[in-house]
Amino acid sequence: MKDILRELQSLSLKLQRREMTLVDSCVHIKQTINVLTTMKMTGGRSTKKAEQDVSSGFFKDVELTEGRGEINKPRFYESVVATLTKRLPESSLVQTLKALDKRFWPGEQEDLTLFGEQEVQRLAESLGKPAGEAVEQFRDWKLQGTPPGQNTGTTMHSKSHLPPHVC
Repeated sequence: MKDILRELQSLSLKLQRREMTLVDSCVHIKQTINVLTTMKMTGGRSTKKAEQDVSSGFFKDVELTEGRGEINKPRFYESVVATLTKRLPESSLVQTLKALDKRFWPGEQEDLTLFGEQEVQRLAESLGKPAGEAVEQFRDWKLQGTPPGQNTGTTMHSKSHLPPHVC
């Protein structure tokens, strides 16, 4: 139980950070689920220490006697994992926002070329913004590194040849 509580405390503290985003929260929750799923089979550091002590017949210098029975460790872990999974905010909004997070971008240029454009289009439409413009800015960001909202310099003001935000 101590191992599980340690992991849940760590997750809770991460989720309370001011800079936490919805996508980051999903990443941290999934990470905790994966850790707990692995611990179900291997146990954490407290479990391993307690098992050593139990096998010796003493825990912190106290002789152990037969009790009411033991907790079904795999079932307990499964219950905690199921509860976390049920609360995981994996909505279509999260999937859309993942397209805007470079951590989820594919590594190969050919995979990156059209990656996330449908999600950006849906997001722009749902916000009442011009979808075509949003997709173009997203593409420039992905493929050229131009931050969204920045002009690449290709569209110049007709009179002065300066970017529109300077004119």
